[in-house]
Amino acid sequence: MQSVLFCWLLPALAQALDDFTFGASGSDDKNQAKLVSRMLDFLVDSKQEAEHPSGSGRIVEKIPYDKTLRPSFGGPPVIVGVTINVDSLGPIDEVNMNFRLDLSFRQFWKDSRLDFSLFHGFPANTEFNKNLTLSHDFLKRIWVPDTYFPESLRAFKQEVMVPNVLIRLSPDGSILYSSRTTVIAKCPMDLHVFPMDTQTCSLIVECYGYTTEDLKLVWQDGNPGSVALPSNLQLAQFRVMDFDLLSYTLNFSTGNFSDLEIKFTFKRDLLYFILQSYVPSTFIVMCSWVAFWINRSGIPGRACLSITTVLSLITLIGSTNAKLPNVSAVKALDVYFGMCFVYVFGGLLEFATVIYLESSERKEKEAQREKDEQAKKYMEKMKNKTENYLLEEIGQTFSTDIPRRTSVKGEPIDQQARHILLEYRSLQMSEAKLQRPKPRKWTASRIEVYSRICFPSSFCVFQVLYWTYYNVHESQES
Repeated sequence: MQSVLFCWLLPALAQALDDFTFGASGSDDKNQAKLVSRMLDFLVDSKQEAEHPSGSGRIVEKIPYDKTLRPSFGGPPVIVGVTINVDSLGPIDEVNMNFRLDLSFRQFWKDSRLDFSLFHGFPANTEFNKNLTLSHDFLKRIWVPDTYFPESLRAFKQEVMVPNVLIRLSPDGSILYSSRTTVIAKCPMDLHVFPMDTQTCSLIVECYGYTTEDLKLVWQDGNPGSVALPSNLQLAQFRVMDFDLLSYTLNFSTGNFSDLEIKFTFKRDLLYFILQSYVPSTFIVMCSWVAFWINRSGIPGRACLSITTVLSLITLIGSTNAKLPNVSAVKALDVYFGMCFVYVFGGLLEFATVIYLESSERKEKEAQREKDEQAKKYMEKMKNKTENYLLEEIGQTFSTDIPRRTSVKGEPIDQQARHILLEYRSLQMSEAKLQRPKPRKWTASRIEVYSRICFPSSFCVFQVLYWTYYNVHESQES
């Protein structure tokens, strides 16, 4: 009989002990989970009266929880601390001027309405008096800050396989809310010195509805401890030089709002553009100089080489600019491409000039030869005519020196004879001039020689000036 009574009283005693001590032994996981569930329901219950979490059925008065009201409503503003752990960064898109971040966005605040450290009937030495890690569904039952990214083009939380959210509730009501978020943010870029540029991209965190009278955002661990980057971070074309954390207040017509900002400084790697743009364009220019050493008679070969270099450079410029935004700014790469095009197109114009001058010289020589032949025939005819006249009329042998008076029998020469002799002398002088034509200042051969020297030497000078200027400009910006 006593054993039966003992068997009947033992479960009841255990249940009573469990109800009034909240499972202080901590050995029964089921009872622990039940206790925590009751406690949370009690804390976030919106009624003024609720069942005590001990499970005894006792109804007690409490402050109703309203998730539409911030903690300490009507009192000092809620301080929300923020830390960011960057999981991955990039790509950085110059065409659309944005950049992407995958980050763990953590927020810390205190809600005294969720304080369970001094809860009646929940002793401080129990195992439940510690931080509680809760499901993401708990967010729907409590107040959370309305933070957002104002400069984002797109932002979303990761939900594979379940929402990547961490909720941790401390006994004093402190809350850690961490979510894995992807943000594609705007990044206005200055491309004047592209591809030797340094860009600054910002990620801004702001409170959408609560002004500074209700909520203030702060960096939880100060600067720079509140933001962490992966140690093995690598980007396709950039290097992360530094980042800076800012905290300020923005004034709008609707009030003053607290803002946090991360400024990332990116330095572009030049090696990719040297291999893909600078070296090919330089070799194309050098190939165009080969035409200066090809014989001018090889017109098809020179024409093919000159036109091919021009078209090749145009294709290279087009393929490079297709990867860049359509901006009106003149980039450093545009300056280099422009000068390369000037040299290549100048080689084509030099070829056309040389061919034109050579053709003109050939035509002039042929025309001069015909004139000389005609003049010689005419002068030979006049010479024969003059000699015959002198022999017949005067009977005197022709002499190149014409005396003012000459005679065989002491009589003056006839005036007609003198006129013919003077005309013959002028023809002799014209013949001497025709045989010595005046040389031209610019000939095809001379232009070829000058081109072989001037084109390479001036291009080398341009290289020195170009890289010196932009290196100095880059160091000044740094």
